[in-house]
Amino acid sequence: MTRTPQQAPKLDGAELVRGDFAEPATLDDAFAGVSTALVVSGSGKPGERARLHQNAFEAAARAHVRHVVYLSLQGASPSSRYPFSRDHSLSEQYLAATGIPYTVLRNAFYLDMFLERFDAEGVMRGPANVTRGAFVSREDAARTAAAVLEDPPGGTHDVTGPEALSLAEVARRLSAITGRQLRYQPESVDSSRDRLSKRERASWRVDLSAGWFEAIAAGELEHTSGAVFRFTGKEPLNLEAYFTLFPELLQPLRLAPDQDSRS
Repeated sequence: MTRTPQQAPKLDGAELVRGDFAEPATLDDAFAGVSTALVVSGSGKPGERARLHQNAFEAAARAHVRHVVYLSLQGASPSSRYPFSRDHSLSEQYLAATGIPYTVLRNAFYLDMFLERFDAEGVMRGPANVTRGAFVSREDAARTAAAVLEDPPGGTHDVTGPEALSLAEVARRLSAITGRQLRYQPESVDSSRDRLSKRERASWRVDLSAGWFEAIAAGELEHTSGAVFRFTGKEPLNLEAYFTLFPELLQPLRLAPDQDSRS
């Protein structure tokens, strides 16, 4: 199911249907005949996304879907420092209210999220302090979701990488891979928000950018889980293994500022 079928890949054995969480009238046909549904986060502001997810869950209930697998975030709670995690917590409540049996997979922050947080000088700034996070690859999260769909266990499960890393450790290990000096620079919450506000007018985007680091600092993502291995039978990728498989992702970080300007 996609909002834009014309852009979707053609997959053998898959039926392509249009459905838009923001258009509930499109969802009844999309969910018809589905026994187990994987609901991936919609696109929108915090709060708005939860209502979109509610539309999907209610459509699944009307279609008598037998089980919903929902991709949430590790640390989801009403008091999370990260707006999207608060949003996922509300979405989980909407799902439970439908009465449909469900499995919630709370993915940790993804390993590739670091790449866009280094500036041109190779510095990642933010209020994460020295707290660690159990960051996971998108591929491991996807393999876990696929395995769970075959035999949904029910309940709520954190999906993490194999180790918990501080952002300073991430920068050091990415430095070794790229051959370029990268570093993490802690900053206060106030300094971070002030810096971000100077280049971003939308306050909710500032909340997301700063809240990503604040959630790490609060320890919301520091616990590792064995969910990837338990559901897939394979150990999750660590940072080095992931970027060995996808070295092209690191190309922007390999370029020094003067090289980047000449390219």
